[in-house]
Amino acid sequence: MALFPFSTVALTSLTAAGVTPSIKVVSESLTFQITTSSVSSNVVIRMEGSLDDTSFFNLDESELDTTLTTNGTFAFALNGTPVKFVRVRLVSISGGTPTVASVVGAA
Repeated sequence: MALFPFSTVALTSLTAAGVTPSIKVVSESLTFQITTSSVSSNVVIRMEGSLDDTSFFNLDESELDTTLTTNGTFAFALNGTPVKFVRVRLVSISGGTPTVASVVGAA
């Protein structure tokens, strides 16, 4: 049973520094589900937003990137985020050949 309309989109998995293609969102409430595998030391990611699908900025209010040091699935919920487009950036990899898979949900 669904409590309200909610949709998700899987983004392209990243195996090297770079960005996923952006997706258009029609919501100020976003959830990023990030799944990492084959992490040797750490990966650094950044969830980004844009108003025009050209200029992107860090969605973290402190402008900090997120370091993940283990394999697993991690959730990041953002509320009051009035953007039109979102994407995930794999900023850096420290060792190994990890994969970063992302799903974005919007209500």
